[in-house]
Amino acid sequence: MESSESLESLDFFSGLEAADRELLAAIASRHSYPAGTTIFTEGDEPGSLRVLERGLVSLRQRQRDAPGDMQMMSLSERGAVFGIAALVGEENIYPHSAICLEETEVVELDAEQLLSLLHDKPDAGVRILLRFAQYLSTRLSAAREQIRSRVRPGLISHG
Repeated sequence: MESSESLESLDFFSGLEAADRELLAAIASRHSYPAGTTIFTEGDEPGSLRVLERGLVSLRQRQRDAPGDMQMMSLSERGAVFGIAALVGEENIYPHSAICLEETEVVELDAEQLLSLLHDKPDAGVRILLRFAQYLSTRLSAAREQIRSRVRPGLISHG
């Protein structure tokens, strides 16, 4: 169990009311992983939603028509959320693997307990899900900008 104060220092949690942080702190735990550790593997059933405290995590996905996997993105920003399939997974599996590229520390929210909390405390659940939607919207906007910066004009058709 984490303290509400320790969660407040992470961006995702700082946008929540103190009472909501208290609820999440009760189901949160801190884990440290050495470099090279696979936190979860593509295809696994989601066990936890994770928030990066410190370190560097590579999100990797298997390639369909080639051997090996490819890096989708790296997370190093304190407060970055990953393992979101635990909360919104369509197929109830992790769509990618998460591998520590250096010693990493994360706050983990058990998926089953998190979903129970959202159902049992609907007012808090709505606020937590709205915060999660804000986080995803910001991440999606950043991804769009990254794609725009890498695409040469004229390569994408508008029709």
